[in-house]
Amino acid sequence: MENKWLWLAKPYVQRAVVTGCALLFLAIYIFVEVMPLFWLGLTLYILSMGIFLHSLIRSIIVNRRVTAELLIVSVMVVSLLNETSLSGAIVAWFISLGLMISNLIMERTRRRIGSLVKERCRVIRVLKGDAIKETPIEHVNIDDIVVVPQGEMIPVDGKVVEGASQVDEAVVTGEPFPVLKESGDEVISGSINLSSPIKVKAGKKGDRSFLYLMSSEIEEALKKKPKTHVAAEKIVQVFILSVVTYSVILFLVTSSLERMATALAIACPCAWALATPTAFAALIGNLSKHGILVRGGIPLETSGKASFMVLDKTGTLTLAQPKVEEIIPIKLPKEEVLKIAASVESGFNHPLANAIVDYAIERGASILAVDKVKYRPSLGVQALVEGRKVIIGSDYILEELGLVVPPNVKREGRMVWVAVDRDVVGAVIIQDKLREYATGLAEELRPFGVKRIVLATGDNEEGEARRVAEAIGVQEYYWGYRPEDKAELVKSLRQQGVTVMAGDGINDAPALAAADVSIAMGSTNADLAIKSSDIVVLREDAKSLITIMRAGKGVRSVIKQNYTWAILFNTIGIGLVTLGFLSPPIAAILHHVSSVFVVSNSARLLLNS
Repeated sequence: MENKWLWLAKPYVQRAVVTGCALLFLAIYIFVEVMPLFWLGLTLYILSMGIFLHSLIRSIIVNRRVTAELLIVSVMVVSLLNETSLSGAIVAWFISLGLMISNLIMERTRRRIGSLVKERCRVIRVLKGDAIKETPIEHVNIDDIVVVPQGEMIPVDGKVVEGASQVDEAVVTGEPFPVLKESGDEVISGSINLSSPIKVKAGKKGDRSFLYLMSSEIEEALKKKPKTHVAAEKIVQVFILSVVTYSVILFLVTSSLERMATALAIACPCAWALATPTAFAALIGNLSKHGILVRGGIPLETSGKASFMVLDKTGTLTLAQPKVEEIIPIKLPKEEVLKIAASVESGFNHPLANAIVDYAIERGASILAVDKVKYRPSLGVQALVEGRKVIIGSDYILEELGLVVPPNVKREGRMVWVAVDRDVVGAVIIQDKLREYATGLAEELRPFGVKRIVLATGDNEEGEARRVAEAIGVQEYYWGYRPEDKAELVKSLRQQGVTVMAGDGINDAPALAAADVSIAMGSTNADLAIKSSDIVVLREDAKSLITIMRAGKGVRSVIKQNYTWAILFNTIGIGLVTLGFLSPPIAAILHHVSSVFVVSNSARLLLNS
């Protein structure tokens, strides 16, 4: 169990506590003038200065960049030399406290996201003779037999050699409904074995499997820093060095340590330092209460500039819950088409079959006797119903058997054709249930600056992809997209502007990692989708996308207000210091008024619904 006091070991907590204690003892000394309190406060003051100095030196050596610690150390040193240590302690403590609060909130959010990602055991069960041995996935070779228990993820690419089971490939291929896998059928790593144990013969080495390679690709993509973050760091470094340089020049011109300390105190970037993290921390805390977890503030700010959005279908806009929408009669009445389809599907236990059977039961349809059933994975079923040869399934099984797919049937979902004695007599339209608030989603997103919204799904049913696209209000949609297709689509859009990707599966993970802002939707089982995402949505409705985009616009507005105030305050303050109108205590008070304004302005994001 994690030690509940472990957070005290964090550097930003230590310096806030030490600086706070120094401030407390120095402030008490002013009123009671007890020398031990002064020496204790001074010792802690020097210790806290050392902590800031250590952080500064580490940043210069490791990251090769100057941080705000340079200004904090400068103001503490000059205040100490000018015998105004209390002013230096106030400045250092206020910055430390603000950064500590924002860091603690962000770390709590990261831990919540991390708890969603159950680190899969990289040791899998391999059959060696009559014994089962646990083997690291990197050591799995071609033709090794891997045992996959019910309910676990399939760890390798290969073929089923023993057993049969319903396999959920939704997070890998985008296919919304489980598929029966029997001996000889191909399986993909990352899909979930749902109904019974199976044995899989590895077709590739473990470190060449789909899941393993995908994970490596995502890790590399996530190491890249956003351009906005790099630009912001450069601006801050220029500001810090400029302030220090100006204070030194002021000292050389006036020979006044007091004026130098006043300049550093008034310009010390408390408002600058708090402008962004307090806004982010307030908004991240607010969003977490609404089931939206964010990895830091950059994704929120970037989402506020988004011009393009790519949406996955299955699990993102839909719930992967099939329902019969309509029975289409062609050469037989609706009731007869439904009766034949339900009779054949009654022998199977998978979502599509259950949807048809449940629909038939609700309407009082009788179940007929069925013989000689032959299941064709991913295609359909052949059977005898009261002596008639029946075929039920997709376009592909009709074409394979030489039957003509009716050309003038409007497709508004997944088509399950019903053929009797080689004549197509009707069809069952099955639709995947939309998430709450998904209807009209595109129109609600466009006011936030998203000018182009694209639906991209791994589902092979064009009619279902078109139906969902029309429901959410987009004209551009693609179906049958592989993971690399989605990633290329996102990369091409990124060349034109800031791009957001929302998805839920392993097949979405490369696209999520390639996007400027990536959103993992719903209670997904895909660890890779969560790992490669900046934002994780726990709620089962599409309205969260609107909330995120609104939050992005809101936080950008608040940050601009904070920075505008900080720039105006520092400019006026430095001017007053240069003219000799401010002393260190007055500068410290005004400095904190500026900081309080920034914190209060950011707090609005925490209170807004």
